[in-house]
Amino acid sequence: MKLTYAVVIEQAPNNCCAYAPDVPGCISTADTPDEMLAMIREALTFHIEELIEGGDPVPAPSMSLDEAIAYHNGVLAEADATVLAEYCDAPPTLSTRFEKVEIEIADPRRDLAAVAG
Repeated sequence: MKLTYAVVIEQAPNNCCAYAPDVPGCISTADTPDEMLAMIREALTFHIEELIEGGDPVPAPSMSLDEAIAYHNGVLAEADATVLAEYCDAPPTLSTRFEKVEIEIADPRRDLAAVAG
């Protein structure tokens, strides 16, 4: 099964980080933007496969890039600079990219049916 999620990629002075707004809790970091794309694909794949194995619902890839931009800007607008400064010493973000990332997930139910048949 192929899924395509909107992903937010932020470049900081020392690394990159990424998340998919449609998949809460799935984030990744890497040294370079190219490495970040590979890492967020791997994180999404692992996260979705774990949801499937646990019998949990798989979040639908519903956000367009424009919706991901609006979501990300909303998160930033809600963040209180004084609270952020108090709890983390994060470097400023240099740039933010929004991309669609496609992953392929094995369907364990279909794989088990093939083995049993």
